[in-house]
Formats: sequence, structure tokens, C-alpha cells
Amino acid sequence: MAFFIKDIINELEISVPLDLRERWDNSGYQIKLENEPLNGVLISLDLTSTAVSMAVKKNCNLILIHHPFFFYPVSSLDINSVDSKIISDLLTNRICVYAMHTNFDSSFNSMSRYIAEKAGLSDIATLKPGKKRLYKLSVFVPKGYVSTVRETLFAFANPKIGNYENCSFETKGRGSFKPLLGAKPFIGKKEKTSFVEESKLELIVDENRLGKAVEEMKKVHPYEEVAFDVYPLANCGKNNLEGIGVVGKFKSPVKLKELLGRLNKLIKPAYINYVGDAGRLLKRAAIISGSGFSLINEVIRQKIDILISSECSYDKALKAKKNNLCLIDLPHFDTEKYFISIVKGILRDKFSIKIKIVENNIDINPIINFKGEKA
Repeated sequence: MAFFIKDIINELEISVPLDLRERWDNSGYQIKLENEPLNGVLISLDLTSTAVSMAVKKNCNLILIHHPFFFYPVSSLDINSVDSKIISDLLTNRICVYAMHTNFDSSFNSMSRYIAEKAGLSDIATLKPGKKRLYKLSVFVPKGYVSTVRETLFAFANPKIGNYENCSFETKGRGSFKPLLGAKPFIGKKEKTSFVEESKLELIVDENRLGKAVEEMKKVHPYEEVAFDVYPLANCGKNNLEGIGVVGKFKSPVKLKELLGRLNKLIKPAYINYVGDAGRLLKRAAIISGSGFSLINEVIRQKIDILISSECSYDKALKAKKNNLCLIDLPHFDTEKYFISIVKGILRDKFSIKIKIVENNIDINPIINFKGEKA
């Protein structure tokens, strides 16, 4: 079975929805060639010359990246610049580029959750859940088409509720309608009232997917005029597993110095900075991959013992010390390098047919830690 690039992206957007991205972010297609047959996928943290050269050499025409290549509108191009050479090589070789940035950080597949699980945290929850308004979508479907409509809505209108998804309810009943002149009824005759065995299918939809869900539902529904209702719900997704950062508890209290050793062995970072008493016992930890110390107030509010993230500023370190909060500051690269293996795992789970996947593990942290010369 041949795959197109859009098949890969459509499946990824189910696991890592674009609507999770922050407003300032530019996740999604960077160079869009969705209708090209897929040759192979290259996964890289960033779009670099190394990544592009590797994609060309390995005949991969889709590059998946974490950090978007384009953040701001391009006002000019210097044809002698490195970035222009990258763009030229991508276009010449017809390579599609797709970024998953803050939407990946807020998804259930985030690096934050990955690190938390590897570090031995349990009862992992979202630190700052994404708030989204929920709706109930009800649609009336004739016998024989319920499964098709349900599966379509599972793909486009299926928010996780706690630890559950694919939630729906079906009620069977009898519907009536009278096709008028000009109608093209799927069932029944014009100018005659018909009574049909139907099912009322109900699902929960979040506000960002409602329009797409209705659009796709109409494509597979057999009726010329689809009968459906949309109801706003008071519950705004408080049990949402999607959002920024995670929080969990240690199976037994651990000293800060022991946690530092554990992370050093697990992550092998270029450096580790910390704030707090090395002998302090820690019960609960928050983890935010990438630059996440801006959420320090939320961590303090929840009375969490320690926040683990990257790029800690001096003022955040002072605030943590004043509020008896421990901090661990890791290199940005080292908290996000797991993006490659996580995305590879998603693709392997999604597609039973083997897809060529190439990992860019050549590019490393551009920041080098100076440890001094040995005497």
C-alpha cells in the first residue's frame, strides 16, 4: 500500500492536534507538499543543513521537526545565506517539512511526560491543563451507516476525557421526513412522508475541532440533508490530559542530591544547575521540557517541591529561593532530544506497514559546557 505525505500528517495530527499550539507559534507545514507519495521520513529536532543533506541522501521527502524553521514573515532572502541554501535544497529535492512545537509540548506525547516517566514519577497529571470549551454533537444516522459515521467522528471529534477516548452513545428510534420537489432523497419517495429506523449518535467535541468534525461527518453521511444538533456544555475540559508541563509524585521521598544524580545518569546533560538545599526531601515534582520557568508561579501555587526545566533566569532563581521551591535547570537541548524517538514510536504504532524512518542524531547541543583544563 502506497502512502502519501498527507496520510502521515493526518495521523500525526490526531495524536498531536494543531489546535494545541500557542497563538504565537508556527507549528504545521513549513513547506507543504502533502500530495506527494511518501518515500521516507526523517525526524530531527531542528531543520539544519545536516538534516536536509541526510534526507536527500536517504531519499526521505518528509522532514518532521520540533522547532519551526519559519517563525516570522519572511521580508527578504539572501541567496548566500545558510537558510536560503536550506530552502533551495528542500525545493529542488521536493522535500516537505512539518513542525510540531508547542502543540507537541502540550500533547499526551510530550517530552515532559516522557522524562517524568523515566525519572520514576507516578500519578502523572498535567501541570497547566489546556482549557477548551466542549460541545455535544448529536446526529441521526440510518441503519447500516452508524459505524462509518462514528469512526469518522472518532478521527475528527474525539477529545480525551481523563484516561478515556472513543466515547460515544447510541440510541435507536424512528425518524420521519417528507422529501419535497427538488429533493434527492437517499431513502423514501418525493411528496410522501417516510418513517425510517435510525440511530441517534452522540459524541463530545472540543471547540477547535467542531467545524472540521461536522464537515467530515457530512461527507460520509448518506442523507442529502444531515439532521444534527450541537449543544454547548458547562464542562470546559478540566480533566484534560493535554496542556503544558506535568506534575507527579515520587514513589518514596527523594533527596535533591539523589535526584540530581538520577537525572545526570538518565539524561546525561551538558550541565545541571540547581536551586535549594541538596539534602531536602522531595515528594512532588513538576517537569516542563524546553524553556518552562515562566510557569514558576503555577508551581508555587500548587505547592510542588521542585520544578525541572531549562533556561532559568536569575530572577526566577531568586523567586524560587524566597518561596522554598527547589529548581533543576537542564540544557534546553537535553530536555527535548527525546522528540525524535517519541515521534518514531508514534509512527510505528500508527502504521502497521513499515515506513522508512531516519533519525537525525548527528546534530547535537550547539552549546558546549567548559569544564576547564586538567592540570
